[in-house]
Amino acid sequence: MYNRCMGTGLTPHATAEPLAEAIALTPAARMATVEAFFAASPRSSEGSSGLGRAILDFQAWEIASGRIPTSNGGSDWWRAVNGMMVLDIAAAAQGATGPTPAIRAWVDYTTAAEPQRALWEAHQRSLHAGIRAAGALLVAESEAERRFAAIVIDVVDRTALSGSATDNDGLARLTERYYPGVYPIRPDALPALEGMREKTAARLLDPAGAPFQDVGMDSTRWA
Repeated sequence: MYNRCMGTGLTPHATAEPLAEAIALTPAARMATVEAFFAASPRSSEGSSGLGRAILDFQAWEIASGRIPTSNGGSDWWRAVNGMMVLDIAAAAQGATGPTPAIRAWVDYTTAAEPQRALWEAHQRSLHAGIRAAGALLVAESEAERRFAAIVIDVVDRTALSGSATDNDGLARLTERYYPGVYPIRPDALPALEGMREKTAARLLDPAGAPFQDVGMDSTRWA
């Protein structure tokens, strides 16, 4: 669907293999594309990346932890889900408003009256489109890694629905405290992560004061 352009970003082009291209993106291209998008549309005065800080921080963790490595190995599932979002962002940067709801949401974010809400809408549409596209790749992961991925998605869905700010280091601190620095995750790390997920579910509530429903890998909210 897109290709790299001059090593600093991505430019749309026609192909039948967007998932394969998402997997093939280098860490440098992923970071450069997202950095450029938020440098142009930070929508916050907090730092050069504005509301994109949390996205960049999480992407940096994916790379540093070996899920999206600079060399061989790593995870095709993590590569694909992240890469599909990067490709959506690249298309939005080029003004491609028509192809998918996710791309349109990223374009809308750049001018939205409520940019934080619009950021989460775009992020979640890209994230869940990537999850659906990469579903067959998840079976190749270890059971522990699959459980970890499910925890990550559950937590980010609840965080998105709560409208949490993304122009600070909150996500970076959470990943440093809880998320593994190596790939794949060790099974004995899961209990602490599950405890964190349960605390998040109890803390981030809907307007009626109840835990958010229809979240996680199989959520239909952002179809």
